[in-house]
Amino acid sequence: MTAEFALDPQDSAPLYAQLYRDLRQRILEGDYAEGEAIPSETVLRDLHGITRSTVRHAVSLLVAEGLVRQIRGKGTIVTYTPINHSIWNFGGFTDFSRARNERPVTEVLSQEVQDGPNGPQLRLVRARGVATDDSPTFLNLDTSVLDLGRFPGLQEFSFDKLSLYQVLREHYGVAPVRSELTLSVALPSELTRQVFGELPDTPGFICASGEVFSSDDELVEHTSVIYSPALEMRVGTAWNGTQPGQDSKLRAV
Repeated sequence: MTAEFALDPQDSAPLYAQLYRDLRQRILEGDYAEGEAIPSETVLRDLHGITRSTVRHAVSLLVAEGLVRQIRGKGTIVTYTPINHSIWNFGGFTDFSRARNERPVTEVLSQEVQDGPNGPQLRLVRARGVATDDSPTFLNLDTSVLDLGRFPGLQEFSFDKLSLYQVLREHYGVAPVRSELTLSVALPSELTRQVFGELPDTPGFICASGEVFSSDDELVEHTSVIYSPALEMRVGTAWNGTQPGQDSKLRAV
């Protein structure tokens, strides 16, 4: 993998920064798996025709970022798990949990029809989690708003037992495939306390809100998802090109 990348002395970025950027991208994209050693200092030095100090500088940045750690006798080991589940899962929480051999649990907190700009809408609020023995651990607080003109009769389904996205796929022929989401902080409220319990040391919760679209770019759902602190999330960015942000990918678990 690394052999395909050549440092460019004409690049405005220093050589150590170029090497760091390449190694970092490969770690984030999973080319070097968690627990695997990246190429040794000697290999990187000889491969790129650079000094040991240049290699050490690049690796020190990876160490400082928590992507690798140096273990005597083993080398520089990746400590970052490449993300294989995006912050938004288009299969739905139910499908995702079952794929992980976990028993999904959903509690419908409210399911009501309200007036919308284009007619009646279904507003669905659910606590989503997994079951441990007989007690659920709720991980998400989901609010979904969908137009009933597009999905007539959707309010009649029991979403404490059914997956919303499965219903959209099987009964309406609509598969959500793209989202435009904004990350923000949701302050504690009576609703978060009801779902996640009393968390006095938690000043706020990560919230992803926005719109979900089908493959035809049809608006499917307005959504807001508040994540429990019990759900570990790692977020990283990876890009192709010379400028951060090009072809950027937001990844999280």
